[in-house]
Amino acid sequence: MPIYEYYCPICHGRYNHLAKRIGEPAPPCPRCGCKDVERMVSAPNLIYGAQHHAQELRQSAGQVNGDNPQAIAQFLKTSGRLEDAEGLYGSKVYRELIERRIEGATDAELADLVPTLTTEMQASEVTQMAGAMLFSEQVENRMQAAGPPEEPEHQPHTQSKRAADNLGWA
Repeated sequence: MPIYEYYCPICHGRYNHLAKRIGEPAPPCPRCGCKDVERMVSAPNLIYGAQHHAQELRQSAGQVNGDNPQAIAQFLKTSGRLEDAEGLYGSKVYRELIERRIEGATDAELADLVPTLTTEMQASEVTQMAGAMLFSEQVENRMQAAGPPEEPEHQPHTQSKRAADNLGWA
C-alpha cells in the first residue's frame, strides 16, 4: 500500500496518508477539512532512517543558544519541524508567533497572540485525542483491575458506583 504526502493550500499543512490502493482519491486535510489538496512528490528515505534524522536534529538543537528567543525561533523555522506540525504547532497563529519572534518581538509584543493560542490549544484535535487516549487507558486499567476502587464508608454510593456497575464489577 502506498503512502502519499499531501499539501493543503488553505492552512499550508502537510500530511501523510496510507492509501488502500493506488490512485485512491486524496483524503481531506485533517487540520482544516479542505478537500482541494495537492499530492506531493516525495522521495523515499533510503539512505538514512528516522533515528539518524532525530539524532541530527538533537545535535543541531544543542548548538542553539537557549537564552536567545530569536535563535530558538529561527531554529524552529529552519529545522523543518514546523512544516509537518499539526494542531497548535501547525496553526497560522503559532507560525505568526515564530515569524514575529525571529524579527525580534518581545514577550510583551507577542501578548496579543495569547488569547488565540489558548483557543487553538483548547480546540486542538491533538489535545482532544490525547485526552481521549488517557481516558481510554484509565478505563482499560480499571477493567483489568480485580475490582472497583474502594469507596470510603462515609460517602454514599454515587455515580462512581454506577460506573463500576457499567464496567461489570457489580
